[in-house]
Amino acid sequence: MLTLKDPHETWRTELLTPVALRCGRPGLTTSFEDLPSRWRDAPVRTLRCADADGSWAVLVTVVRGYRQQPGDSLVGNEFGRDPHTAYNLDSPGDLVYELQVTEDDGSDEHELLAFRLFGDPQAAGAEALRWAGKKAAYSVSPSVERAEMRQRRDRRQFDNRQASAASPLVRVGVVSDEAASDLDALDASSLCWHFPRGNTGAYLRSAVVALAGYGEQRSHLRGRWLTARVEGEELVFGIDDLIPANQRHRWDNARWLWDRRAANTPAGLRWQVDRVEQAAPAVAAVRRGALPEALTNAGVETDPELDALLTGVPYRLSDAELTPTWVANLYRGLADLAPWRLDAAYRGWRDARQAQGLPVQDSVVLFGLGGVGAARKPKLALDHTGDAPLLRLIHTGSSAVLPYAHWTVPTDLDAHLYGWQPSLPYPQ
Repeated sequence: MLTLKDPHETWRTELLTPVALRCGRPGLTTSFEDLPSRWRDAPVRTLRCADADGSWAVLVTVVRGYRQQPGDSLVGNEFGRDPHTAYNLDSPGDLVYELQVTEDDGSDEHELLAFRLFGDPQAAGAEALRWAGKKAAYSVSPSVERAEMRQRRDRRQFDNRQASAASPLVRVGVVSDEAASDLDALDASSLCWHFPRGNTGAYLRSAVVALAGYGEQRSHLRGRWLTARVEGEELVFGIDDLIPANQRHRWDNARWLWDRRAANTPAGLRWQVDRVEQAAPAVAAVRRGALPEALTNAGVETDPELDALLTGVPYRLSDAELTPTWVANLYRGLADLAPWRLDAAYRGWRDARQAQGLPVQDSVVLFGLGGVGAARKPKLALDHTGDAPLLRLIHTGSSAVLPYAHWTVPTDLDAHLYGWQPSLPYPQ
């Protein structure tokens, strides 16, 4: 039967008190607890250092250990210990401080982030404080592009769009007969105007725009697609085998961007607002970096991890070092966000999957945050609560994305926000 107390409770408490005093900082809580041990019947007196919400903890106790020879430890521990005998302070060896860092990752057991042994209380206390200060150490101030730089780039792109639309250079490559009706309906000027652009204003040479699919189309399977891509100074049409769910530039559900038959699509369906001025406050908020404000005003909900990154703060200790990279990529990826379009974007994606008999319980990815070489990568995804769109962070190995054309500021709307008049036939 388990004993109620650590037989060395008083001794351990005395040895751990200097660590507790060093960890007595604002925002941290310290307490002595008797924690169960898998290696012995009796609990072990342990010092817990944690933050206010209890999402992580540094656990420190005293054990018997031994000094290791250089190279004996793969994790850089100066000391080692026998887990079967170390917690009995009457056993032989040196008194050393065992430190474990755990974090709540949502599973039944907290994730173990670190395990170290130290020869004195000051070193153990310093390590506890290092972990306690990790979120602050890796917090950053989100930054956005200066408005004047943004406008200069947008003006370069607009001028190039106008020029290419005035004298569209397009060429039909190798295509099949099934694409004939779409090629006959092609509005070359509109396609050239809308084609993705780089910072210089020229066509984005890496872009492949999927215009229309043929045959039996399944979003997760390869199929035949009419595409447009850059070759030299021209846009060239061809047939490519593509997985439609993986295409960032997919315009089959935004045919007004290239198809004369959809040129009369009203602004409300193209933009999800009827008038330019309705979009202005949200776009202005996004571009000055006030993303939480823009999302809240559009009725978009966010998960706690995204809330933290939007303020430049790590959500978890285990990912703290990645926070500067993730925050920079998050704000860069959302620089063209049209938050009021997210509801329609999700519903359109959901309805298309349901029409094919595909599950919709998963989120759809907008873009990745980078910084991780593992197969499952951190990405920003769009979901829905049933009442409102929800942005959240997920880890996935899938390459599927929601096409940019459905959740970013439409290019022609952006021009109108600056007071520029695109040379397009669309109704206003």
